[in-house]
Amino acid sequence: MAAKQISDVPAPGINGTPKSIGWGSDAIVQQLSRLNIPYMTIVPGSSFRGAHDSLVNFNENRNPQMLISLHEEHAIAIAHGYAKVTGKPLAVGIHANVGLMHASMAIYNAFCDRVPMLILGATGPLDAMKRRPWIDWIHTAIDQAAIIRPFIKFDDQPYGVNSAVRSLVKATASTTLKPSAPVYVCLDVSLQEGEVDPNSVSFPDTERYFNTQSPNGSIHDVSSVAKLLTTSKKPLFLLGRLNRSQQNWNERVQLAERFHAFVMTDIKQASPFPTKHKLHACPPSLFNSPQGSEVIRQAELVIGFEWVDLAGTLHAACGLDAEPSSKVVNISLDSALHNGWSKDHFDTPPADISITADADKFLTALLEETKDLTPSENEWNDAKAPEPAPQNPQNDDIYMSSLAEALNATISPDEACLIRVPLGWRGADLNTTHPLGFLGADGAYGIGSGPGQTVGAALALKDTTYLPYAVLGDGDYLMSSSALWTAARYRIPLLVVVANNGSYYNDEVHQERVAKVRSRPVENKWIGMKLDDPAPDLSLNARSLGLTVLGEQVTRRGELKNVLMKAIQEVKSGKPVLVDVRVLPDGYSSAIEKGK
Repeated sequence: MAAKQISDVPAPGINGTPKSIGWGSDAIVQQLSRLNIPYMTIVPGSSFRGAHDSLVNFNENRNPQMLISLHEEHAIAIAHGYAKVTGKPLAVGIHANVGLMHASMAIYNAFCDRVPMLILGATGPLDAMKRRPWIDWIHTAIDQAAIIRPFIKFDDQPYGVNSAVRSLVKATASTTLKPSAPVYVCLDVSLQEGEVDPNSVSFPDTERYFNTQSPNGSIHDVSSVAKLLTTSKKPLFLLGRLNRSQQNWNERVQLAERFHAFVMTDIKQASPFPTKHKLHACPPSLFNSPQGSEVIRQAELVIGFEWVDLAGTLHAACGLDAEPSSKVVNISLDSALHNGWSKDHFDTPPADISITADADKFLTALLEETKDLTPSENEWNDAKAPEPAPQNPQNDDIYMSSLAEALNATISPDEACLIRVPLGWRGADLNTTHPLGFLGADGAYGIGSGPGQTVGAALALKDTTYLPYAVLGDGDYLMSSSALWTAARYRIPLLVVVANNGSYYNDEVHQERVAKVRSRPVENKWIGMKLDDPAPDLSLNARSLGLTVLGEQVTRRGELKNVLMKAIQEVKSGKPVLVDVRVLPDGYSSAIEKGK
């Protein structure tokens, strides 16, 4: 039996489907189609019934195609994962104020991760005389966007069809312009379901509204940084929230090699540079590693290219009250999104030069500006400090490092897209050789985002040569496992490996720390953390959602590679697959301790 296609919506025109605009939602969907957004993830609801009908029965190009989700957080997370791969927005349909409340955590993740996304909400009827008793009243809000306004980029609630059409254009243009962040357009039920004269609807020339470009810095800025680079004997690049372009990836490598600049990356962000390159100074980490802090202290010039929390990184290396001795350059557009509600803007970095520019474009200009310049004699020691040794035990137990070793041995880094890793994953176990090799974290570290973002990233990689896989903690998986049903429903191949330690182990580490400070029993740290008695059956759960599961939980290291090889073959045949692996904690507490 042939695999079901992503879209199972009947083609318009069948069964006498009209093609002429007759309703407000028809015009809205026609404008969505003009925006070339390929998918719309949805959780159905009555406030969206008009738009839903138009998507099914009026959508001439099947563009966007609907993808059903089982929870609003999943719908947002799928769009988030897709954007992490492509840099482009999906549409998301959210039902009324209740759906928006469900979605809010995932929206905050997307905001902190600075990804584009067009969220379409619905409310109403705003006219009280048109509301059904009870249900329409509790699902209507006058200022629905107030629920999420502190962590979105733009919102609107248009009151006419032509206003709605233009609002969609403005919102999409806004979300795609760096710094990207989710946008929200709320559609009144009456606006969707009202009859319209097709001759009264006008559509703007959409392309004319997408010509705004993010700045790449002035000639003076580029020249100033170029001069600093040519005179610095120990330059350091902090490569942060950068794009997935192969060309920009190559330019980063070329610029680093031209000036023999050491490079640091961040495990919270998608990899912007080959992790095993000789100039990659130390493994990426969640917080400053001792090795990374030492590199920062030795650097003569530190250039942050959209580095997340530059102030925190410098203070962690040099001391909270100490100023770095190096020259510091901060290149970022992020200040455009800073507000007082959330502290995701972090502290102001002690920068000698602060440049408001697209860091990717600035680096391209810097590469061109320096092509004929002669660098100073470099004084970095070529010999990098040795990476941490594998922590594999002599017995047959599985630790996180054991799991990483097995995955690296069975999946070629050139074909791998590692979507997510849990907190206990060591940066030394990353081997990224291309821009999609590792996609980083979820933005706000809100647990439960992993399954949905895995589905979205795998959707973006469907029909490519990359193998999408994620290593998820059992807490993350259990909180949102139903997101994976969408992968099964639409035949999206992916591999989910659950690093199952049977606990919310992150908080066990925190409880241990508190107990030591207070001279209380450390052995009680597990209380309120363990996920047992009964232990959730992840394999049974995954099968119920339509995933392929190979056997039961893997508990022996000697079995791991064989199971993973079989799982990978199933993924390559087009299936979503889950492998449940019993993992014992190792080396995890030290990673958390560095965040003190």
